[in-house]
Amino acid sequence: MSGIGQAGGETISKAPYLEFKDIVPQWFEKLDKLLHENDSKIVDDILRKLYPEINCYHKCVLGEAYGYESSYIQTESKNRCQKCSNLSGNFSYYVRVYDKTKIAETIDNFIKHWNEKHKYLLMKKDS
Repeated sequence: MSGIGQAGGETISKAPYLEFKDIVPQWFEKLDKLLHENDSKIVDDILRKLYPEINCYHKCVLGEAYGYESSYIQTESKNRCQKCSNLSGNFSYYVRVYDKTKIAETIDNFIKHWNEKHKYLLMKKDS
């Protein structure tokens, strides 16, 4: 990386805006299915499978976004972004209590934060 806020000479602000499916394609599929399902038995089954994953640093939304890098996954990491840690906790909590509105808000907050602060990480992986 040629400098803070740059990836391959392209600044973060000039890079394309990333959507949830671009940042975390696996979690996009899982949460999209959850948010669009109306059958309570299917929802219960989805929640039972998702909660252990979304509550684990090795499998959570932010884990995928960071490419499952050890610097993010280590629980005592000084490199971890506090806003990302808070968002990860929000994902876990709102899935546990199954609040569709709050899950969608957390997705929106995550997308905004990721695009403002971290999208260069995905640009680095793709180059």
